[in-house]
Amino acid sequence: MNATTGVRLVGAGVFAVGIATTLPLPLYGAYAARGGHGAGGLSIAFACYALTLIVTAPLLGPLPDKIGRKPCVLAGLLLAGVSTLVLYLVPDIPALAAARVAQGLAMGCVTGAGVAWAAELAGGDAAGARRAASVVAAATIGSFALGAIGTLLCVWIAPADLRPPTFPAHLLFILALLPLLARLRETLGVPAAGGWLRRPAFPRGTLATTCAILPGWGTTATVLTSGQALVAAQQALGGVAPRPSVRIGLALLVVAAGLAFLGAILASLPLFVAGASGVGIGVYAFIYRGGLGAVSEAATGEERARAVAGYFLVAHVGFSIVPMLAGLAVDAFGGAAALGGLWALILVTAIVLGVAIRRAPLIR
Repeated sequence: MNATTGVRLVGAGVFAVGIATTLPLPLYGAYAARGGHGAGGLSIAFACYALTLIVTAPLLGPLPDKIGRKPCVLAGLLLAGVSTLVLYLVPDIPALAAARVAQGLAMGCVTGAGVAWAAELAGGDAAGARRAASVVAAATIGSFALGAIGTLLCVWIAPADLRPPTFPAHLLFILALLPLLARLRETLGVPAAGGWLRRPAFPRGTLATTCAILPGWGTTATVLTSGQALVAAQQALGGVAPRPSVRIGLALLVVAAGLAFLGAILASLPLFVAGASGVGIGVYAFIYRGGLGAVSEAATGEERARAVAGYFLVAHVGFSIVPMLAGLAVDAFGGAAALGGLWALILVTAIVLGVAIRRAPLIR
C-alpha cells in the first residue's frame, strides 16, 4: 500500500471519528424536548465531549508515542462507534452526555496519533507534515459538515424519527474502515521514554495561532447549542500561509458571529444561517487549518503528537467552556444579553490575538 493511500486512509479514520460528533446535531432539540431540558442542560451535555478531552489530555496526548499511532486510531474508531450506537439505542439528553464522553475519548485518541501517523507515512519531513495537516484538517471539516447535513436530510423526510439511517450507516463505515487501517504499517520506532502522563507541547512561535482556535471553536459550539436553541424556541481555501490564514479567520469570525447571534436573538433563520455559515468558513477554512498547519510545521519527531494534542487541548477548552457558560447565561440573563456579551468578548479576543500573531517570532 503506497504512502498516498495510507495518508488518505488515516484521514478517513479521522473523518469517521469527527462525523460521530456531528451526526446527532439536528436532533439536539428533540433530545432536549424529551426531558424538558433548557439551553443550559443541552450545553452541559454538549460540553461533556470537550471536558473529557481536556481531563484526559495528559494521558491521551503522549499515548501515540507510547503504544503507537495505529492502536490509538483504531481505539478512537471503536469509541466513535460506541457513541453512535448509544444514541441510536437511547435518544435523549443523558445518553447524549454519555455519547459525548465516548466521542471525547475517541477524538483524543486520533488527533495527535492521526496527524503524526499521516505525516510519517508521507515521509516525515516538513512537506509531509504540511500534507498530513491538510488531510486531517480536510477530514475534520468534511466530517463536521456532512454529519449534520446527512442527519438533517433524514429529519426533513421523517421529522419524528430519532433513529435516522445515518447512524447505522456510520457504524457500517467504521466496520469497513477498521481492517483497512489495521493493514497499514506502524510508524513509531522506539516508544518514548518517561512517564505515561505528560503535558501537551506548544512549540515556540505557535502560541498565538493555537489560542486563536479557542474563540473560534467556542463561537462554533455556541452557535450549535445556545444559538440553535434560541432559534428553535422563538420559531416553534488552501493556499494561504498559516499565520495570515488565522488572522483572516479571526476577522471573519467577528463579523459572522455577530450575524449568527443577531439572527438567534431576532429569530431570523436566514440571518442565523448566514452567520453560522460564515463562522464555519472563518473557523474551519482559516483558523483551524492555519493553526494546525503552524503547529505541524513547527514541531518535529516525537514532539509532533504532543504539539497537536496541545493545539486540540486549547481548542476544546473553547469548545466546552464557552458554550456551557453561554448556555447558562442564556437561561439566567436572556439570549440578547448573553450572546451580546459573548460577541464583545470575541471582538476583544480577536484583536489581541491578531496583534500577537503579527508580533510572534517566526516558526522555525
